[in-house]
Amino acid sequence: MITYFKEYQEKLLYSLTLVGSSFTYLYGGVHLYNGDYFIGICEVVLSTLAVINIFLYKYHKNFDLAADIILVLMFAVLHLLIITGGLERTGIFWIYTFPLLTFFLKSIKKALVWNGILFSSFLFLVFLQEAGFLKIAYSFVEMRQALSAYLAVFLISFFYSYILKNLNKKLWKASIYDPLTELYNRKYIYQNLELEIERIKRGLREKICIVYIDIDNFKVVNDIEGHVTGDKVLQKIAHIIKNNFRKVDLLGRVGGDEFLLIVENCNVEKIRKRLDRIKTEIENEFTKYKLSLSYGIVKLPEETTDIEKALKMADERMYAMKKKNKGLKIIKTVKL
Repeated sequence: MITYFKEYQEKLLYSLTLVGSSFTYLYGGVHLYNGDYFIGICEVVLSTLAVINIFLYKYHKNFDLAADIILVLMFAVLHLLIITGGLERTGIFWIYTFPLLTFFLKSIKKALVWNGILFSSFLFLVFLQEAGFLKIAYSFVEMRQALSAYLAVFLISFFYSYILKNLNKKLWKASIYDPLTELYNRKYIYQNLELEIERIKRGLREKICIVYIDIDNFKVVNDIEGHVTGDKVLQKIAHIIKNNFRKVDLLGRVGGDEFLLIVENCNVEKIRKRLDRIKTEIENEFTKYKLSLSYGIVKLPEETTDIEKALKMADERMYAMKKKNKGLKIIKTVKL
């Protein structure tokens, strides 16, 4: 599956690290210059760890791990600022960045957990100060007001993130799915095919099969019953094909009554038997219209690793089967 958000997640991670570490380095330098060596050294060390985390991310590419490390470092910085006060007791203002940071980097549920932990730990610091076990830079009243404002920022961030992520989810679905059959659309299935071929070339995928499928005599349905009935029939056929394959196998609608299937780690004979069962099921289900199914199978990389050639081969084999079934001479080409 193609993850379109990955590129933007990485840019966000890089940007937040750059901005956050720059500020922390700056304030760390000011503290060192003023002779506040403890807080200055802590800020420089934490900023350096954040930069190292980004360099390590380039190798392991685990976004969740990199985001967790950033949040742990931020967690440490904020507690340091609450205890010491930061530069001229302005450290407390930085706590309002944490809700935004968590909702940018994590899912809504995980962001809720992170904010709950931070808020509880701040309450614990207040408790320790009131009990006389710890001295922090801010009074009970200051902490109360700051945490009240923190809750407001947290709630705004939560509702904004909730609305935005649901909207993005709807837009994402609209961009990759065919609205009629709810299968993947032409653009998305071709992009996945390109990705799978690239994985084969790099040795990350052993083999795949592509199957070009066409519904025989479908035009008859639209001509006799109209397009409303035709749409319903097409939806049912798409459902039949999808239910006969695994979830990891990708099925897309690439034309009016044409489909493209990508099967991982495939066995051609097993696919052929499965398609023949689907063909029989469609013929029995839609005897009124004399519908049937034609298909062409191409195995990659054994036969080719060129996407245009693979599609052309699958298309030609599908039309050869259609010609054999109907005794018709049909010429058609597939274009990306």
